[in-house]
Amino acid sequence: MTWKLEAPKAGDVIRVKLGALYHVGIYVSDGEVIQFGLPPTLRATAKNEDIRVLSSDIDTFLAGGFLEVARFDKKEAKKNRPPHEVIAAARARIGEGGYHILYNNCEHFANECLSGTHLCRQAEDVRALFRNMPIQDVYLCPMPAEDTPLPSLPPLRAAEVAAASHPRVAREKAFVWRLLEYAVGRSFGKKLSDLAPEKTPAGKWVAKDIWFSLAHTEGLLAVAVSRAPIGIDAEKKRDTFPDALCRRALTDEEYAALMALPKEERGAAFTALWTVKEAAFKMEGKEEFFPARVCTDLPHRTDEWEGCIWTVTTPHPDRVRVYHVTVDKL
Repeated sequence: MTWKLEAPKAGDVIRVKLGALYHVGIYVSDGEVIQFGLPPTLRATAKNEDIRVLSSDIDTFLAGGFLEVARFDKKEAKKNRPPHEVIAAARARIGEGGYHILYNNCEHFANECLSGTHLCRQAEDVRALFRNMPIQDVYLCPMPAEDTPLPSLPPLRAAEVAAASHPRVAREKAFVWRLLEYAVGRSFGKKLSDLAPEKTPAGKWVAKDIWFSLAHTEGLLAVAVSRAPIGIDAEKKRDTFPDALCRRALTDEEYAALMALPKEERGAAFTALWTVKEAAFKMEGKEEFFPARVCTDLPHRTDEWEGCIWTVTTPHPDRVRVYHVTVDKL
């Protein structure tokens, strides 16, 4: 197969290069090009579950790029459907979802319409691109209602949940694991179970090929996933904290700076500083948590959501992507 800069005919597979990737579709006419989702430049913020097979005109498909048409030798052409069948197959799938950039994308769609083959020649290029992307994703989700049944868990995590000292904490531990499963699927296109998560002797959860960190507090679940060490913590924002706790958790300088703030601001300031320390501790992977000894100068991002303060510590906090997940996703 070769690609030609020439006028397409009905039933042709066409493509346009947009950035590092190609967008592929089935040409019917200048007013009808059937494709799996709009060109990437027109759907930069779209979620996978919102991308559908659709029809657009040729100008929308090209998005300012150059049109290329697939041309086949005699041996290849024998495997392809007649043009009218290609068009019928494409039209029959309009509205279909299930998009995944690695495993079910616009090129897969076009090849299935053309020959019935689930094939993407640029898949390896896409995988290489994803392997090199500095994924640093944070997922935040409200805690499900108390009457929501607990999700199924792998045995080791289920045992940890069963050993929790408080029923609320047990539910948080169960649902934050479900959020982790969702995050791994959304960010890496993988099942968490395939990454063989396990617990180290120090009590830290690890998995093959990725780093992740978990946090939960009253009303909020938080997960961070990355290809590099990462840590996250979340705490319910409170107005006050015991002075003894503040003295134990902070250095003399940090305590003095906290006390210099107006009284009504100290609770939020201490909560934020605590999350910074917890997130840094989790990223560094140390065995024992001594808050006053934790360095707070590591790159991090601190924010608020749902009455909670959360911090993620990562080498490039400016590149962190944040996803607000609804409970129904769990």
